[in-house]
Amino acid sequence: MVVPEMLLPTLLFFVFTTPQLMAALNDANAMKIPNRIPLIVVSLFFIMTPLTWAGLPIFLEHLAVGGTIFAVGFAMFAFGWMGGGDSKLLAATAFWFTWPDAFTYMIYTALFGGALTLFIMLGRSYIPVRVLTSQWAQTMFRDETKIPYGLALAAGAIMTLPQSQMFQTALGL
Repeated sequence: MVVPEMLLPTLLFFVFTTPQLMAALNDANAMKIPNRIPLIVVSLFFIMTPLTWAGLPIFLEHLAVGGTIFAVGFAMFAFGWMGGGDSKLLAATAFWFTWPDAFTYMIYTALFGGALTLFIMLGRSYIPVRVLTSQWAQTMFRDETKIPYGLALAAGAIMTLPQSQMFQTALGL
């Protein structure tokens, strides 16, 4: 299948960001990321890889990053440090990145995650309960034990994509 060069970066961006935004919205509204979303993210990686082929070594690096981050995410879930949906989204997204991209992804995710956590902690401390009239606000600010980290994961991923090896290949660079 031949995709016109001008369309490939746009297609890649749309294909990558749509499930990320779906995950963020689901996590913000229900504090859950449905299993189908990480599955879609991984499936789309394998669909887009032939269109952005950069050679077998780069493909194997993508697989190594995804597998390693899957193991790390599994451990974080097992220790109770991260929710199951968050760890699956983290691993699924990691397949799209090489090692330098994954490092950038972790930095962006940590920054967004820190800001998100601070925002939610302040909201839980200072927003009166009677003001929390919407379901979204109830979910976000009443549950004292959860943080919808899917928001940070999605934001970090979307910020990382334009700098990633896969996107740069799609641009022809």
